[in-house]
Amino acid sequence: MENRFEKLGLSSALVDALIKQDIETPTEIQQHMIPLILSGKDVMGRSETGSGKTLAYLLPIFQRLDLNIKGAQAIILTPTHELAAQVFHQAELLEANSGLDVGCMLLIGSAGMKRQMDKLKEKPRIIVGSTGRILDLIKRKKIPAHLVKTIVLDEGDRLLEDGNFGDVTGVIKSTLKERQIILLSASVGEETRMRGKGLMKEDGLFIEAKTGSLVPQGISHFYILTTHREKFLQLRKILAGEKPERAMVFLNNPENIEVTVDKLCYHGIKAAGIYGKAGKLDRKNAMEDFRQGRINVLVASDIGARGLDIEGVTHIINMDVPEEPSHYLHRAGRCGRKGEEGTAITLVTPYERRWVHKYEKVWGLQFVQKEMSFGKLEDSAKTKKDLEKPKKNKKPQMEEIEEGIVYSEEKRKKASSFHQKALGKKTVKKEDKKEELGFFAAKAKKQAEKQKNKLQNQKK
Repeated sequence: MENRFEKLGLSSALVDALIKQDIETPTEIQQHMIPLILSGKDVMGRSETGSGKTLAYLLPIFQRLDLNIKGAQAIILTPTHELAAQVFHQAELLEANSGLDVGCMLLIGSAGMKRQMDKLKEKPRIIVGSTGRILDLIKRKKIPAHLVKTIVLDEGDRLLEDGNFGDVTGVIKSTLKERQIILLSASVGEETRMRGKGLMKEDGLFIEAKTGSLVPQGISHFYILTTHREKFLQLRKILAGEKPERAMVFLNNPENIEVTVDKLCYHGIKAAGIYGKAGKLDRKNAMEDFRQGRINVLVASDIGARGLDIEGVTHIINMDVPEEPSHYLHRAGRCGRKGEEGTAITLVTPYERRWVHKYEKVWGLQFVQKEMSFGKLEDSAKTKKDLEKPKKNKKPQMEEIEEGIVYSEEKRKKASSFHQKALGKKTVKKEDKKEELGFFAAKAKKQAEKQKNKLQNQKK
């Protein structure tokens, strides 16, 4: 076949390694980028989520390594620890299947510094990790930056935002001018292109995959009109009616993730969360449990939407409307990967519905209004006035758990047992039980006090 990897100039060892992964034909972005990276060009590339961007730069990096020289020859920067771990595992797999003695290392901020410095004494040739930790180790002269030939900015639009840009430029400036810079993302806006161009050589190229859209075609985009106070109730209805094997729930505020996870566990839903302030082990366990199917729901902020490739995710549920159009793009792209179908549902208030129209305009998407009716997603024409109508003669239901609606004693015991089982905690004494709203309010207050004390200790 014409489009096989041999035609792109890759070695037989790498081609054989891909065959072991049942990969025989390159994607469009791989066809464009592999020859350019092999030639040493600076490249900026954009293609839809799930299009093989990681291999598009890993393969030519492996090919260009000088195995006679020990030390960091390639640095791959990522905006999140989860994405760094994913890239690192793909590099390890490629190394094992190719039989090449490359040496790859993962460097992220939440891990122990001393252990990482000891590991660097083995002189790995490829380093993957978070920008801050890598820059710190370069300044400590633990990473020989003068050997670096290639720097990759994975999810480059996020890395070139104001909060990360300084550290990224710090890493780049620590290397020699002859180094190669590669930037890849599913969304490359005008500001990203301008900043990226400023870091690259004058003959740097921009490559865009022409086939496919920014968001995979197999994803259905829905929105449900609701009130802010009923969003969690709608989430439970969706999970109960759709019964997804794997679903990701997104919130804007990372501080609300733990409370949301506790609520889901309280009602017998196997859930876990990932967010920036969570411990390294907690985040690692959450990702592994989700991949292995031990939990069905992964709750995340936008940090979890960047580059993660998790097979079998069928539903994306936005409890909060994404703050930027590009954030919706990356969230929705976690489902419907590799040609599979997916469903992205956004819960919006009447005020927030304007954002749905903005996403339609910016990305050329078509949203359909839905509502949960008798356990099924049905077309809806509900308006703001319908939400404001008073509910008459309506008895409390088991699923109506928000805003002070009370269980019967039997149902309360059942929900509590689900909660204790999901969280792996001992049974709570009867006299210690609290109203659900009180429990979660206390939980949120405790988290706020804990964070406040932490900040005070840091100032001291």
